[in-house]
Amino acid sequence: MESRSSSDAFELLGLPARFDLDPQVIESAYFDRSKTLHPDRFATAPAAERVAALSKARALNDAYLILKKPVGRAEYLLQRAGVMIGENERIEPSQIMEVLEAREELAEARHGKDLAKVAALQTQMQQRRQQELDALERAFAADDPAAAKGILIALRYIDRYLEECDAALDED
Repeated sequence: MESRSSSDAFELLGLPARFDLDPQVIESAYFDRSKTLHPDRFATAPAAERVAALSKARALNDAYLILKKPVGRAEYLLQRAGVMIGENERIEPSQIMEVLEAREELAEARHGKDLAKVAALQTQMQQRRQQELDALERAFAADDPAAAKGILIALRYIDRYLEECDAALDED
């Protein structure tokens, strides 16, 4: 995929537009670029240059925040390709049943204040999340945006479940 503008997150960080980027490479690119764009370097420059430097630094920060996490990077790649994910996207019926059963099991554990069970369910779902991230990488490697979109939708459900686990464990 080619970058579309100078505000492209990959271009701002000087990275290829791919999903399978090493997190260390992303971080390194960010820190290298931020050294040259940091507003402090322009402290004595005219106001217009300071404002421009601040704007570029903000854009660089935004690009880093988008690309540093796999889900954000995947959503951004799909968006660049014209594939949008809406707020109320649905997953396949079989996956819906899995999610409903998992939520029911979590609700029972929360109601019974069984924190050990909640922690075990959280661990299981974290493993499931990693499996989905692995599948997401395969979908991008196969240039299959439809599969990537389906996986990202499933990851939204998984992430909400994990947030519920965190909330349950924080209630203690």
